[in-house]
Amino acid sequence: MARARIRLDETDHQILSLLAQDAALKNKDLAKRVGVAPSTCLARVRRLEQYGFIVGYRAIVARSGLGARLEGWADIRFVHPTPELTEDFLSLLKATPEIVEAHRVAGQFDYVVRFSTGDLGAWTTFREQLERWSDSTHARFTILVEPLK
Repeated sequence: MARARIRLDETDHQILSLLAQDAALKNKDLAKRVGVAPSTCLARVRRLEQYGFIVGYRAIVARSGLGARLEGWADIRFVHPTPELTEDFLSLLKATPEIVEAHRVAGQFDYVVRFSTGDLGAWTTFREQLERWSDSTHARFTILVEPLK
């Protein structure tokens, strides 16, 4: 269902904000913080999920907690976008656990993808799968060498 079909009120915005800060927040605690009954809160969260305002939950783990890790980004532009290419690309993202963030963006590129992995092999596999569509996509890859402090 399309997001445009429902209106969000202040409580919905509070729920989204709190879950964006802490996706592991228990429903009971979330309900208390926004001032509604737990059953009402759960119904609102389910509605926000159903209408695509909440698209998933994940833990973002600090690089320091992962040991020696490889982190980087891919900027991807579809030269010849088709619904099939978009569907295949989104399936690839979902099938690649090393992808920790992916965003549809406006500008020179269509997508920005962030990855984190223990070795270059997993990223190389993802890059090679992207190269299958080399006539329809352009990608720019950036690997984090050293975080700035």
